[in-house]
Amino acid sequence: MSERTNRRSFSSIRVRLTLISIVAIAVVLVVVAVGIVYWQNRSIVQAEQSRISNEAASVALDVSQGKPIRPSILPGTGIQVVSEQGQILNATESLFKGPPVSDVKPPVGTPQSVPLAPAYSNSDDGIGVVEATSVTTSTGTVTVYAVAYGTQIESSNRSLVIGFAFILPNVLLVLGTLIWIMTGLALRPVERMRMKVDTMAEDELDQRVPVPPGKDEIARLASTLNEMLNRLESAQIRQRGFVSDASHELRSPITSLLVTVEVAQAHPEKANWPEVANVFHAECERLSRLVDDLLLLAANDERQRTRTRLPVDIDELLFAEADRLRVQGSLRVDTSGVSAARILGDPIEISRVIRNIVDNAVRHASASIRFSVEIDGNFAKIFIADDGPGVNQDDAERLFERFVRSDQARDRPTGGAGLGLAIVAEIVANHGGSVRFVPVFSGATVELVLPLFG
Repeated sequence: MSERTNRRSFSSIRVRLTLISIVAIAVVLVVVAVGIVYWQNRSIVQAEQSRISNEAASVALDVSQGKPIRPSILPGTGIQVVSEQGQILNATESLFKGPPVSDVKPPVGTPQSVPLAPAYSNSDDGIGVVEATSVTTSTGTVTVYAVAYGTQIESSNRSLVIGFAFILPNVLLVLGTLIWIMTGLALRPVERMRMKVDTMAEDELDQRVPVPPGKDEIARLASTLNEMLNRLESAQIRQRGFVSDASHELRSPITSLLVTVEVAQAHPEKANWPEVANVFHAECERLSRLVDDLLLLAANDERQRTRTRLPVDIDELLFAEADRLRVQGSLRVDTSGVSAARILGDPIEISRVIRNIVDNAVRHASASIRFSVEIDGNFAKIFIADDGPGVNQDDAERLFERFVRSDQARDRPTGGAGLGLAIVAEIVANHGGSVRFVPVFSGATVELVLPLFG
């Protein structure tokens, strides 16, 4: 349990942000500290070079005038005068007994920094900088070497490094604490939202997470979560309504079947068995249609269907439906207003849309049905009208909802389950179109709008 808790705590955004920030700041501070040490070391070396260069020039002037070499008056420096043959002619006490401090002898009148002789490279003398200048005397050319010992440079660098070693951890500690506190304050609304959602039961989807003030990412996250909860609540309401309505619609044919069987079994000698068979066949067909419609709606809800997009000729579908109705011979079909129109969609689904609207018109028509097509910009408008009793415009939109039927349909024995137009609305919406009942003086007219192909 403790291992899981530790793993969870180290994987939290707050911990990771704090650690990443501390590491980034530490890298920046170390780079800055190294730069400062390097800059200070270079400045000190340049100052020492300037100082001992002046000292060498002063001694060289004395030597050229035959004056004896004076002891170095500058702290941390030494003087050595060497002949052309490498013999030490004079020197301060610290350099008198040793070999020449450098093997390089610059030309007369050209002072320069020179490297240490190999004998001094690995010694403990601590010589850091060597400046040389050559002059001509009565006895020949001599080279004056002025040296600066590295103790001052090392001391300055050591002090700076020690200071950084003390300051940097404390700066990181203070900054890390501030970052920890600030990230905690910034993430506190997120934690409140998480706790709210975590304690929300399945039947409490009407609750919402608190939205902090402002328009930052946290506020947008809270708004997005609330929008998601709105969709979940709506989906839950639709699901419960769907189950309730489906149960109610399934109960009716099942009850009819049970009653028919029970009556026939109670009086088998009086039962009209062919009629019983007809009732069974009709109710089973009703159940089959209802189950097919329910499965189609469920597939649309879950987005599990793979839709094919192909060019579909609307006029051909309407002519095919007209031929089907003429064969049945019950209604007069007018197709004079049908013109060519091609859309992009699933041929099976579009055919089902046309069939469902036509079947709905057939159930309500008195004597005739009229098909027409119009082109409006990039859209095709398909009109299917009947001369029936019409629809109440106040309820027109609700007729495209699931299990909603008009009063006339409820009174008819041929009335459906109220799923046909709901299927139409969902398929049309998936194809980027719209469907509605157009207000007319008599009968009912359905307007179907779909985007044209190309």
